[in-house]
Amino acid sequence: KDTERFEGLKRQAVEENERQYGAEARRNYGDTAVDEVNARVQGMTEEQWQQAQELSRQIAGTLRRLAPAGDPAGPEAAALADLHRRWLCCYWGQKRYSAQAHRGLARMYLADARFCAYYDAIVPGGTAFLCAAIENHIR
Repeated sequence: KDTERFEGLKRQAVEENERQYGAEARRNYGDTAVDEVNARVQGMTEEQWQQAQELSRQIAGTLRRLAPAGDPAGPEAAALADLHRRWLCCYWGQKRYSAQAHRGLARMYLADARFCAYYDAIVPGGTAFLCAAIENHIR
């Protein structure tokens, strides 16, 4: 039952993401890229899923701690940017990841109110801080 529940959880996550962002993502990145991410999520083990969730929690906690008075060029911000890179790789995979794409995603976070709302709900100014950390440290 746990296996069936976990498979259902992944399927639900993919379906929800497709419903909310699928058309836009396919238009911007192509069917192949979106299908690969969906397949990667569907193929995750429970351990990999938990790792992605834990990285997300670590990003949020680090952002809460650093954004109010932190330095996006400092070493703690470098660790935050790396946490975000590792989180992305859970979904993109190492072969799809590039520093250039990561920085482009960060710029999109700033330009898209949905992403700003997500990270700024964690901590006011969170989106700008995360994006500055990525710009400063992802090369």
